[in-house]
Amino acid sequence: MKITEIKHFSHRHKLELSYSKTPYQCDGCKELGFGSCYQCNKTKCNYHLHEICAVAEPFATHSFSKNSNFKFKKKGKRGKACKACGKDVQGFMYKSKETYLHPCCLKLPSTLNGDINGESLRLNLEVKASTKCLICQNKEIYKGKLKGWAFISSCGKHCYHVGCVNNMNFENWKTGYFSRLQSSGGTNGSVLIKEENGKSSKNKGWLKRYALELVANAILGGVLTTAAGSLLGL
Repeated sequence: MKITEIKHFSHRHKLELSYSKTPYQCDGCKELGFGSCYQCNKTKCNYHLHEICAVAEPFATHSFSKNSNFKFKKKGKRGKACKACGKDVQGFMYKSKETYLHPCCLKLPSTLNGDINGESLRLNLEVKASTKCLICQNKEIYKGKLKGWAFISSCGKHCYHVGCVNNMNFENWKTGYFSRLQSSGGTNGSVLIKEENGKSSKNKGWLKRYALELVANAILGGVLTTAAGSLLGL
């Protein structure tokens, strides 16, 4: 059973478990958040924490680092990047030796499963891309400086860096795309991926787009119900 109200070390007021209908920046890890969160209901505070950040355990492990224990840290470290997404660790993080992870990246699901038109799709989280990411067209993030975790389909045709999809979500947020979806009721159908040039998605790229939506939704915490029919116009 989830705790509906907590007193957190990072904020002077009590935080309540809520559902944010609009995106926010987590005041813990400084990353994008959407949906379930702990927030301060004081009018002037506007303080939010990812649910994962609010209840972060002092120690954690990950299957990609079987011989390492990660320790929770309250503050990020200048110039250090998350091993999973490549973004700077500016706030809450987990550290093991010289490996850094955002709390939400540490908790990413190892497998994503979807089904559309009777065709199943499975994507596995891998420590590095075995083929080019379909967003950046590279195997590495930042031209080889960081490998970056990636979700790769079992067929090998669909590969997306966690960092690239994370950046896509962030850009959508900055341009107000999520807000427009919310006002039109689009989030009930999880229309995360923009239509290109107003063209219908009934083309050979529909499965690619569906794979991308699964990954985008997972990085946002799985808060939006994936409904391929509304996304692809099928």
